[in-house]
Formats: sequence, structure tokens, C-alpha cells
Amino acid sequence: MQDWIAVKRLYRSGMKIKAISRQLGMSKNTVKKLIKLDEEPKYMRFVNTTKIDGYKTQIRRWYLEPEFNFIGTRIFRELKLLGYTGSIGPVYRYLTILKDEKRKINSIATDRIETPPGDQAQFDWAEYTIVVNHQITKVYCFSMILSSSRVKDIVFSLTVDGDAIYEAIQDLFSSFGGVAKELLIDNPKALVIENKQGLPPKFNIDALRLATHLGTELNACNPYRARTKGYVKTFVM
Repeated sequence: MQDWIAVKRLYRSGMKIKAISRQLGMSKNTVKKLIKLDEEPKYMRFVNTTKIDGYKTQIRRWYLEPEFNFIGTRIFRELKLLGYTGSIGPVYRYLTILKDEKRKINSIATDRIETPPGDQAQFDWAEYTIVVNHQITKVYCFSMILSSSRVKDIVFSLTVDGDAIYEAIQDLFSSFGGVAKELLIDNPKALVIENKQGLPPKFNIDALRLATHLGTELNACNPYRARTKGYVKTFVM
């Protein structure tokens, strides 16, 4: 799905098939096939399940967050208290996957990224409780900032579901009078289905359709790595 969108976007911009093939690292025949597709390609795969699948979020927290920093045997004991019935082997295998991520989180040095004009925008939101018509009301402030100029704008909504997020992204780009090549986002389910270390993120299909319609490309931050954005991401006070 993401390859199809990338190929379509580059082809519409006037890039030749050979250049697209070289830039995306795929064969010219694959590029031609994706260009001919009028509808998004369907992909299905079989996913093997393990006994720790239901505990992975908790394991990540115990292993990666400084307030816990549990080792494997401690995590195994805590999981058994939660009802885990498997052996310690799957726990250690999952921790091996998380080791590189932990080293990056613990790294002191951080390279800040500067982007050229029109290259990137960053999207986020915050939740507030305010008085509306004499009633305490929860509202959501959606924010977008242009990475190069730091120009920013906000819109408000009473909901934070997928429709509200997609509408906010369109409204904010409209307020800027154009679309950045890349939209840097966090990992909400309305935009990102899954984002694992070392693997390409899996975007929500509706989010990909929106990106294709607008002519931008989604880029998800590394999970548990807020500094990926390169700038302070709190846009509203």
C-alpha cells in the first residue's frame, strides 16, 4: 500500500519510471505494475501468535521506562502474577528485540534535524478542560507547525476520533495555503496501526488515503522517542 502511494506520487510529479525504480529500490516492472493499478493493492499475511502477545505493552514499559528498568527474571515473575503461563524463553526473545531501542533511549547525544522550506510539517494535539457555555467541557487542540519556519496554527474539536483528526490535518494545511512534502506524526491508532523498532510503520488505510489526496507523505516518530521530531512538540500552552 505504501509503495503504491509512493510510486503514484512520484509518477504524478513527472519522475520517470527508471528514476522511481532507483529512488525506491524496486524493479522497473514493479513500478510499472503499481502505476497501472487504479485501486489500492490488497495485502494479507498470517501472523503467528505467542503467549506473551497480550503482555508486550507491559513488558516494554517494565524494560524501557527508567522508573522500572526491570531485568528479564523480574519481568518473568511479574508476568506470572498477572496470569502468564508460558516459560521465560519468549520473554527473553522479546527483550532481545527491545535491546537496541533501549540503547537509543539511554543515549545522551541527540542530533537535531533542520529541514528546508516546504519539506516537513509536524502534527500533534493536546487535551484541555475549559468552560464552554457555562459548562466544564473537554476540548482537543490540534496543532501543526512548519519545521523550517516554525510557523504554526491550531484548530479545536470536541472529539479526537479519526474523522476529527483527518479534518484537522486538512484544515491546518489549508490555513498555510499549501502542503508540506512530509507530515511528521506521533503514533495514534487513527494514523498508525503499528510502529515497531527496525520495521517500517504500518499506517491506517484511511490515513494513507488522506495523505495521497493531499499530496504529502506520512512519517511516524519512533515509539518512546519523542526527540525524533527534532523540536519541542508542545505547540500550545
